[in-house]
Amino acid sequence: MKSNINKNKKEKKKRLRKPSFFIYYILGPLVILWIKTMVKIKMRNKLKIEGPSLIISPHRSYYDFLIVPMLIYPVRSHIVATTYWYRNNFLKFLLNITGTIPKNQYRNDVRSIIRIADYLKLGRNVMMFPEGQMSTYGKPLILPSGLDKLIKKYKPNVYFINPQGTYLFSPKWNPTPGKGVVDASINLLIDKNDIDNLNLDTINKILNKAFDSNDDLSIMREHPEYKYMRKNKARGLEKVLMKCPDCGEILPFETNKLNLTCKSCGLSLTFEKDSYRFKENNPKYKDLKDLFDIDRTSFENEIDNGLILEDEATFSYFESLKEEPLFSGKVIMDREKISFLCPEDESKNICIYNNKVINYTITLGRDFEVPTPDKTYRVYPKDGYRSIFYWNYIAILKNKER
Repeated sequence: MKSNINKNKKEKKKRLRKPSFFIYYILGPLVILWIKTMVKIKMRNKLKIEGPSLIISPHRSYYDFLIVPMLIYPVRSHIVATTYWYRNNFLKFLLNITGTIPKNQYRNDVRSIIRIADYLKLGRNVMMFPEGQMSTYGKPLILPSGLDKLIKKYKPNVYFINPQGTYLFSPKWNPTPGKGVVDASINLLIDKNDIDNLNLDTINKILNKAFDSNDDLSIMREHPEYKYMRKNKARGLEKVLMKCPDCGEILPFETNKLNLTCKSCGLSLTFEKDSYRFKENNPKYKDLKDLFDIDRTSFENEIDNGLILEDEATFSYFESLKEEPLFSGKVIMDREKISFLCPEDESKNICIYNNKVINYTITLGRDFEVPTPDKTYRVYPKDGYRSIFYWNYIAILKNKER
């Protein structure tokens, strides 16, 4: 009995070890030098991090896991990462040695909450991107519930890091890093000494206000002097833009370097070399923000008018980190639910009501995932580019609920 207790203590001590000294202080400076060759950091406000702390930040770029820790360097923190990255064995190894905390996306994950609580009790710093995934459009996503309760129960200092510009440095649809400016600030959002006097509703309002302040395309408009360089700036937008704003054709764009062209009506837009503004060859659209706003507003109007999505698709699900096949059939989505239909056997049909889902995740141009309380389903539409419609559908519904 005593040996089992000692064994459990050793396992817990190993599990709760500090983030790797070697990664942070030997390799860390090399990573910082590499980032600084591409990104100019403008620090608006920087505070000393005092633990135990919960450090939260928007998720806009593939490189946030490097840039955001760099902004508080040399302070170490345990980063909360989605189990999506643990599906790769090499990444799983790297994440484990850096003291990363795995968490299931948009599902209740008791193990991750226990791990976070253990670190906070030890006076450590925990960093997370609570939106749960990268923003496709550089705007805030819905915050999953539960963060308020975590703060209320364990009473950490809550710091908000706002690294505006990381989306323009490396957006979800174009992961290759470019060069640009990150306009960053670190603020003490909630002092641990004040938490007893705050109710959950007030904490949520504080959190949402902080995240709503982050909008990278608006920052680009406010600071035309900031430069964002990339040779293939338009590449990947064909997976994101749902309609042509001129002719209304579905998924019509092809891209080449700085240029977007509608294959249906010939609309041609070319980015400036050093920004996401368009050259003055089409005065109707000022910049990428105009295209995104028009695209999303049009789609939201379709949803309000009873839009039903339907596609041929193949379905699978995740049992822990392993993907298991289900069947091929049809996916149908409306304002109430999403359904996976098996033509050979109706008993295999799956219906998931939208109010039971927090959000979807997406691999642009390929598939989307539907996390439920029981398991996560992956949907491969026959035309993978149509995944963006389903991802936007649930995002717009959840924003309306908010």
